[in-house]
Amino acid sequence: MRRLCGIAVAIALLWHAIPASAAPDPALVAAAEAEGKLVVYSCDPSETPLYVKAFGAKYPKIKVTSYLAGCWQVYNRHANEHGAGRTVGSVIMSIDDVLTKMQADGLLDSYVSPEVQNFPDFVHPPGQVFTYLKFQMLGLVANTDLARGVKMPQDWQDFAHPLPEWANQMTYYDPRTSSAAMQTLATLYQNFGPAETTAIYKGLHDSGADLAATTSAGLAKLLTGERPIMFYLLSNHYTAALEKGAPLSFTVPTSGAIVIKVGTAVLKDAPQPNAAKLFTEFMLSDEQSEIRKHGEYALRKGIAPPDKMPPLESTKLLPFDPAAATAKQAEMMALWKSAVGVQ
Repeated sequence: MRRLCGIAVAIALLWHAIPASAAPDPALVAAAEAEGKLVVYSCDPSETPLYVKAFGAKYPKIKVTSYLAGCWQVYNRHANEHGAGRTVGSVIMSIDDVLTKMQADGLLDSYVSPEVQNFPDFVHPPGQVFTYLKFQMLGLVANTDLARGVKMPQDWQDFAHPLPEWANQMTYYDPRTSSAAMQTLATLYQNFGPAETTAIYKGLHDSGADLAATTSAGLAKLLTGERPIMFYLLSNHYTAALEKGAPLSFTVPTSGAIVIKVGTAVLKDAPQPNAAKLFTEFMLSDEQSEIRKHGEYALRKGIAPPDKMPPLESTKLLPFDPAAATAKQAEMMALWKSAVGVQ
């Protein structure tokens, strides 16, 4: 909790004058261009192609390709490749529980970009080898046109006692296929305990909530009105839908929102180490102003929160311990399966 309070204080100092990005070291640029290519591993499929395209446009001498999959799938791929002495990826973008596990397993390089001086201390604390790039907020979302007149959930714990009018009107996500769903499960478990977490998921299941394997599948049902209430939605998907005219509401749960922390690191024994370092610097400088345009919280000092989203410093956030989540992953998954009746 002290760590979370420290982060909240640091966030409050973010939006002052934006520090100018320094030009990357010409020697690093030359070395990266001499490598001629870069392989990016990421579990951020909606945004990574934009970053890859922008980086390629700025550095056309570097051919960039990417591997996109679930966060733990990306972890397994790199772990297997590295263990076999055939490392393919050079830089990774993932969420903090996966990156914490990768660091513990010796799968990350210890590179620190000089750009971190323009960020609050929490993005790269002592002993951590990866750097946070951005935060994504999870909130309760509803289609206001199609759920008009229905009292909406206001907190995570409301789902433990769903109203009759929510029956067959909700969607939620599968932690077996979604990294965000797994972190949501872990955050609820850490803050509310096993009994209340079980009640939340059992309430969803018993009310006929639809179990969506992917965000796009759940979002489609939200937008068409087939399932106008969503257990949660990431802020970037919410703002993207708003831009297309979707009539959605975003509610910060009264007990606290969940934040997905996305970070980056150079992979251990990267085949293109210089291009990986240059990509990291690019993500911490040029691309920070673009991140907020897509409904995500850029962490570089001086950059405002995304449009239509509340400031982080005035929003209650649920604390999350990534190392503890990894240690109890099997236990939490068993709890979830029991609550929703799947094998």
